[in-house]
Amino acid sequence: MSKRTKLTFSILPAVAVLGLTAPAVADGHGKVADFYKGKTVTVMVPSGLGATLGLYGRLTTEHLGKHIPGNPNVIIQSRPGGGGTKGAAYAYNAAPKDGTYIAEALAPSVLAPLLRTMKFDASKFQWLGSIAPRPAVISVWHKAPVSDLASARQREAIMGSTGLGSETYLAPTLLNHIAGTKFKIVKGYKGGAKINKAMEGGEVHGRMNYWSGWTAGKPAWVSGGKLRHIVSYGGQIPALPNLPKMGDLAKTAEQKAMVKFLEVAPRIGMGFWVHPEVPKARVAALRQAFMSMLNSPEFRADAKKRKAPVNPVPGKELDKLVAEAYATPPATIAKLKKVFGFK
Repeated sequence: MSKRTKLTFSILPAVAVLGLTAPAVADGHGKVADFYKGKTVTVMVPSGLGATLGLYGRLTTEHLGKHIPGNPNVIIQSRPGGGGTKGAAYAYNAAPKDGTYIAEALAPSVLAPLLRTMKFDASKFQWLGSIAPRPAVISVWHKAPVSDLASARQREAIMGSTGLGSETYLAPTLLNHIAGTKFKIVKGYKGGAKINKAMEGGEVHGRMNYWSGWTAGKPAWVSGGKLRHIVSYGGQIPALPNLPKMGDLAKTAEQKAMVKFLEVAPRIGMGFWVHPEVPKARVAALRQAFMSMLNSPEFRADAKKRKAPVNPVPGKELDKLVAEAYATPPATIAKLKKVFGFK
C-alpha cells in the first residue's frame, strides 16, 4: 500500500464528519502532492545552527520531507540576528510565499511587533505547530559573582543577549524591573552558542535559556554543576522544583500581566510557521505532515538520542495563543515598552 493510499484512508473519518466525499479530499491531497513533487522546501532557523534552535531545525529538516505529500527535498537555512527578528522579517517579506519556505520561530520575536516597529506581523503567521513548549530559566556560570536571586539583587552580573527582540534581553530586563536584580545586558551575540562560549570564557556571566536548551545543548554543564539558576518562568521544570518563579516575584497586577506576556514565548516553544499567503490547502497538508512527523517512531527515537524533548502543540493552539498575546491591553504594552527601553 502506498503512502498516498494510507493517508487517504486515514482522513476518511474526518471526511465523513465534514460531510465531504472521499474523492474531493483525495483530489485536494493530489493537488498538494503534485505541487510539492520535485520541489525543495527550506526550513529557516533564525539563529546559528550550533545551539538548541538549530538542533530542532535539523531534526525537522531531516524528517519532515517524508511526511509532506509529494515528498519534497528539505534543506536548512540559517538566518541569525536581532533575536530572531531578522529571520522572521526575511520569511515574511522576501522568501517564497507558496509553502516551500517554513520558518522556525525564535519565540520572543513573535512579540516584537507589539513592542517596536518590525517588518512583519506575527499575528498573521500560519502556524504548523510546535515540537515542544520550553519553560525557561535565567542562569549564570558557576564562577560568576552571583549564584542565586539574593546575590543577584546585591551584585552586578553581565548577561549575554542576541538582541533587543530576544528573550535573552527581555527576561533579565524584566527581572531587573520586578525583582531588583542588577543584571547588565550585553547585546549582539550571533546565536545562543556564541553566548555559551562567552560564558565559558568569562566574557559574560550568564544568560536566559530554555531548560531544554541546557539539557539538550549543554547536558555536561547540567550534570557537571557548571550552572547556577536564578529564576524560572513559562511552565514547570520538574528538575528545579525549588527555584523561584518569576511570576511569584511580581508584586502588582501590572507586573503579573507583564510576566504573563513574556511567558507567551516559552509556551510557543519550538514553533514553525508559514507566510499568511500560503494557500489554506497547503497549510492544512503541512500541519498534518508536521504532526505526523512529531508522532512518528523515527522522529521520536532521533529526538531522544539527541536529548531533545518532544511535546507537540498543534498549529491551531498556537494561533490562539498568539491571538491572545496580541489582545494584551495597550496600557500594559506601553509600560512594557518603557521597561524594555523601546521607543
